Amino acid sequence: MLDQVASAPALHENMTNAADVIAAGVALDAGNTRECARKLFQQASELAPSWDEPLIRLAQSYRADGHVAEAKELYIQASIRNRWRIEPLLAYGILALQSNDPHDAVGYLSRATDLDPTNHQAWHGLALALGALGLQGAALRAMANAGNLAPDILHYAITYNELRDTVDHDLILQIREPKWTTAIELCLEANAALRRGGAEEAIALLETAIDVEPDASDILALLGNAYLANQMPEMAELHLRKALLRAPENIDIANDLAVSLGRQYRFGDASDILNKLDIPANASSTILLNRATIRASAGDLAGSARDIKAATPKANDRSRLRAECSLIPYQSNATAELLLDSTRKLAATLPEDCEPLMKPSVVDPDRPLRIGLLSHSLRQHPVGWLTFAGLENLDRDAYELYCFGHFAAGDPFAQRLARRVRKWQDRITKYEAEIASNIADCNIDILIDLSGFGDNGLIGSLAYRPAPVQMKWVGSQASTTGMKRVDWFITDRWETPEGFDQYYTEQLLRLPDGYVCYSPPPTSPPVSNLPALANGHVTFGCFNNLTKLTDETLSLWGRILEQVDNAHLLLRCPQFSEDGIPERFISRAHALGVDTSRVELRGRAPHPEFIEGYKDVDIALDPFPYSGGLTTCESMFMGVPVITLAGDFFAARHSVSHLSNVGLTDCVTESPEQYIDRAVAMSSDLEALAARRARLREQMLTSPLCDAKRFGRNLGAALRYAWQDYCRNGCRA
Repeated sequence: MLDQVASAPALHENMTNAADVIAAGVALDAGNTRECARKLFQQASELAPSWDEPLIRLAQSYRADGHVAEAKELYIQASIRNRWRIEPLLAYGILALQSNDPHDAVGYLSRATDLDPTNHQAWHGLALALGALGLQGAALRAMANAGNLAPDILHYAITYNELRDTVDHDLILQIREPKWTTAIELCLEANAALRRGGAEEAIALLETAIDVEPDASDILALLGNAYLANQMPEMAELHLRKALLRAPENIDIANDLAVSLGRQYRFGDASDILNKLDIPANASSTILLNRATIRASAGDLAGSARDIKAATPKANDRSRLRAECSLIPYQSNATAELLLDSTRKLAATLPEDCEPLMKPSVVDPDRPLRIGLLSHSLRQHPVGWLTFAGLENLDRDAYELYCFGHFAAGDPFAQRLARRVRKWQDRITKYEAEIASNIADCNIDILIDLSGFGDNGLIGSLAYRPAPVQMKWVGSQASTTGMKRVDWFITDRWETPEGFDQYYTEQLLRLPDGYVCYSPPPTSPPVSNLPALANGHVTFGCFNNLTKLTDETLSLWGRILEQVDNAHLLLRCPQFSEDGIPERFISRAHALGVDTSRVELRGRAPHPEFIEGYKDVDIALDPFPYSGGLTTCESMFMGVPVITLAGDFFAARHSVSHLSNVGLTDCVTESPEQYIDRAVAMSSDLEALAARRARLREQMLTSPLCDAKRFGRNLGAALRYAWQDYCRNGCRA
């Protein structure tokens, strides 16, 4: 800006000195010593009281720290000093828009466009402000001006098309529509394909656009997001890294890159990217909420809580509550009552009072039913390992399966389920109303969500009531959904004992055995001998996600190590393969009183190698409050009993269900003291522990937990019961 000398006002005789002072202030401001920088900008303003530049610099400094009111006032003063300069008008208008004051924004941005009709940024800002006021026609005209001035800017083109869809055709004919560049036209086609769920089509179009404009960061970023939509995070990472190299200050691209890494369970790498960001105080809350989730997954629960708190004042309720509901089950203070309250608040942000989208159905309690499965995780994933065996064994004459979500063509589980499915609709848009409409068009009778509210979750589409009967099962099934239009919650008597109904907004559909059916891996290592017999010491272990390892869990494990002579603790999760995370974890464990000299950390591994790691574990210790699910099944399959501490909400009782279903009720404890006592007692009788290990796989395989045909019958009977209830009573909401 220093070289942009205004032509109208006479400059103060000390402007040269003032410019030197500003230059020194800029250097300090860039080094985050803003208080000193501001004093210099103020000094420069006093040296050159007719010059607007010091005030603009001072406003920018305040703006960077989130002091919006101070920044706006300084921009006003700068515009008074130099009424011919557009920068303070544009900056003020954008701040007003970000402060949800579009009326104020329109005034200043209109002045900016009058002053310089060739400034496309001013026209773009004005379009956004007019759109926020509901003046779609005027907004479209302004956006057309921005597009004609800069036909190579992607977000201008996307915004223009979105506005174009909201106005009458006659108005469009009166507007000189922008002639977008070839690459941008391809991007618009790709964006339309993404909206209707055509991620593969979008990718092909964007690859062509990149051939035309190989260095366009916005096109690379859109391509990365298309790969994310197609459940290909590795390819998304590749293009998002290229985009970030070309636009290193773009925090939105950095955020998307972190998402792609998180989808690969590289939470440490994702956290490093987000931790390095200088997130402006007026930035979107989405980045803070995403960083909260990533930090929690990297084991930084305290940092996660700080981000949620920082995002709360400016986040829309749904985004904030979605993040909170995803993270609360991992926190040591989580309870069924707290989760019920938080999910109800989240559900209140959904359009559950809208007109139902479901098509009229034949109300016949005994007819064959169409069952819809909604999830992007219908593959080798906890959802697949715990549901497919039962789904495959549903009566084919009575139940026809339809899948809605990504189809992983190369995944053996997905291929296996596809052979049982009538139709698999994998062109899934990100818009919940459109997802619901597509489901309704298939005349689904019972829709089962297998995704939840977490990352990639699709459960929000159930708010539109696309099916007469709607259920929640597996897939981020941590607690009640809080939703009025989720009719049933698939569970069992151990997950939700009598009296727990009060913590659920759904009716509880209790299966007679466990609520899942485990599919053992087709090729698996044999159960090994008890390692303690060769090692001369007992090794406790836990292969659960790092997010589950709360301070309270670690403290309890430290007390166990104190009471069992020479005992070791083996922990394994993907995050321990990442730089910095093992060191931070060991430091935290040490501070909590754990003898870390007896702790071994292992990281990611292919699934066969991962479960083979149980050959080195004598007794598994379940984390709390969020207990193991698939990991508990895999531990038992490898002959390793799991000691769990029962909680009062769904995710706090996964292991209670699986252990009880196999007959290991003695491994279920009700208090921290019982948990410790059970671990000490079990480790003191190696002969009994070895005998248990030798028979546990067979005991598990012959139990209801692995009896697929029995589970299929139970699930079918439960689905029929829910349908018959609908035939008698109609929809709940």
